[in-house]
Amino acid sequence: MDICKHFGTCGGCSFQDIPYSVQTLCKEESIRELMSVYGINCELKPINSYSEWFYRNKMEFSFGQKEGISCGLYKKASHGELIDISECLIFSKDAGTILKAVKDYFMLKGNSVHNKFSHKGFLRNLILRETKFTNELMLGLVTTSSEELDKDGFVNMLKGLSLNSTLKSVYWIVNDSLSDAVVFEKKELLFGEPFIEEKLDEFKFKIAIDSFFQVNPLAIKNLYGKIRNYAKLEKREKVLDLFCGGGSIGIFLAGSAKFVWGVEVSQPIVDCAWQNAKENNIENISFFTADARAFLNTQGAFYKDVDVLIINPPRCGLSNKIIRAILRLSPKTIFYSSCNPDTLFANLKALSASYRPQLIEPFDFFPHTPHLETLVLLKQIKKEI
Repeated sequence: MDICKHFGTCGGCSFQDIPYSVQTLCKEESIRELMSVYGINCELKPINSYSEWFYRNKMEFSFGQKEGISCGLYKKASHGELIDISECLIFSKDAGTILKAVKDYFMLKGNSVHNKFSHKGFLRNLILRETKFTNELMLGLVTTSSEELDKDGFVNMLKGLSLNSTLKSVYWIVNDSLSDAVVFEKKELLFGEPFIEEKLDEFKFKIAIDSFFQVNPLAIKNLYGKIRNYAKLEKREKVLDLFCGGGSIGIFLAGSAKFVWGVEVSQPIVDCAWQNAKENNIENISFFTADARAFLNTQGAFYKDVDVLIINPPRCGLSNKIIRAILRLSPKTIFYSSCNPDTLFANLKALSASYRPQLIEPFDFFPHTPHLETLVLLKQIKKEI
């Protein structure tokens, strides 16, 4: 496949002009270098790689005013210059069709584009989510409340498109905040189901317009399967999943565990996790709405006999306070999955007095970008009596 016509100006990708095999070799080497810098001596598994095209399950595009209405991504190394997008080879074959139709529709309707400096105007963002195993599509139109949306006209236009995936859900999100980020001040389901559903192995996961779900379903199916295989659970172990999101890792492990607890700070995401557990008939799992540090320092005291700890934190990694709380919890095994190798290895150094890495395994969740997911299996160091 040729590289994207927007490559070099659009900020979505960095490495499309580098052969994918070279990209993965470079990423694997970056982990080897970090192991050397931090003095970590354990098995480094070969990098796991997947399809390099159409792998992302979510994109957020922004509206702009350029020769009418534009919709796309911000230019690399620019100060707010928007690139009008007509295709996105790392997201979906339907991206170009949808973007063109939406732009043409609002040009015809005469709606205005929101200006992030003057804070005037209507159209702000377009959110697209696409499942990769079930081929379902969700669309979210983000606007201010300054103008009216012809809801029926907008939905009918979308339903009339010839798409590869099935349009399952259309939302209208109102965001009058001054923030550049998408803020869900109000959301209204205009068409279809409130969720789209992805299937990973035998498990089904509902994805809401505003919920977190790992960006590369092909890769996370592989990652979760690897964690399950490495854990070698025998139905007697208790598992704690910090930063559990929609509960997917815990759901993968529950069939082999005695019990699984998941912790997530966002109540809507926890609600989604409960729904996913119910959807998959998982009964030996429970979820808590709590900050990870607060949970470990309060409720976590009741789970001193946790055998396996799963950690998948944000890019900033673990704070020193969370690390100290983990050391007090003292699980026998830790699986640490991270999208930021730098903070991961710094955290491994902080855990090294009590835990020793057994293996490190990179996963290329993000082809054509510098980003990388890395899994580390750590075992508690047995203290001599």
